[in-house]
Amino acid sequence: MRILRPFLGGLVVTLSTAIVVFVSADRLTHLAPPAPVARAVAFEPSATGSIPAPLPAPVAAPKKAAPAIPNGYDTERLRALMAGDPIMRGR
Repeated sequence: MRILRPFLGGLVVTLSTAIVVFVSADRLTHLAPPAPVARAVAFEPSATGSIPAPLPAPVAAPKKAAPAIPNGYDTERLRALMAGDPIMRGR
């Protein structure tokens, strides 16, 4: 009975030390970044010939430009008035 108490104490210390060592080793291995994985280059299906290449979209005709002053506010006239020109030339 005298040997049982130190034996159980030593067992508890040994198990605790083993748990700390294994947990520390596991944590240290997870700190390292994972090794890069080599991946195969995936080609586009039209490059491999499995589907036909898409045809270019037809170019739409350019739309007519909106009027210069759609809401009646004339920035050029305002700038000319602020510069001291009472009448804008060329209009």
